[in-house]
Amino acid sequence: MEAFAHPGPALVDLVTDPYALAVPPRVTGRQVRGFAAAISRTVLTGGVGDMVEMARANLRNVPRP
Repeated sequence: MEAFAHPGPALVDLVTDPYALAVPPRVTGRQVRGFAAAISRTVLTGGVGDMVEMARANLRNVPRP
């Protein structure tokens, strides 16, 4: 990649999925409760569509047997 070969600072433009979740290797109960609270707040304030999109975006990454 040209940016790594450049001797100075470089700007790299990346396209990411805004709904993709970053899941740590070990999930704690506190993290689960915090995630559930955040999802609940989003749904209760009219963000059901956002939650559906997040689920769709992340289900694509679940390995299938």
